[in-house]
Amino acid sequence: MDSDAERLPSGFERIGYDADTQTYTFRDADGNIYESEPGNRYGELRATGERYSCDVDADAEANTGLLQNEAVKRGDRVAARMMMPFALLVLVVLFFVARMVLFGSGGAAQGVSCDEGYQRIEIRQGDTCWAIAKVRGVRVDELLKVHGNEGLECDRLRVGQGICVPN
Repeated sequence: MDSDAERLPSGFERIGYDADTQTYTFRDADGNIYESEPGNRYGELRATGERYSCDVDADAEANTGLLQNEAVKRGDRVAARMMMPFALLVLVVLFFVARMVLFGSGGAAQGVSCDEGYQRIEIRQGDTCWAIAKVRGVRVDELLKVHGNEGLECDRLRVGQGICVPN
């Protein structure tokens, strides 16, 4: 007994469902409209006091078609408006991914300018802050305090990245 014909009283037909209230709408043979309890497809039906009339003239039928088209268009606008925050979030994430790929996480360090008494060097494959500091005769914490090395992250050095070191 899975179909409406097997589960509904004789002459009843399911004609709609309201997802907001989770109620089903039914029509009997006389055109009276009934609703189910929220969340129940079958069970007790309560009369709404409305009648469904099949006596529709051509103008009313055309107006119904126009109203349905307007409802669909309005539904499309509502759906698009609901998707906007998601689309915006996707665009922001894509922007940051592209920025990371194209410019790296420390894009500002590429065009670093050093004070007098310091020179800019480029990181090569295998360089570490510790090795650079040792070669230049300074401690790593002193290297990180040099003007131009603000925000330098020793565990994220990239080949070609510029840093300032003592002459």
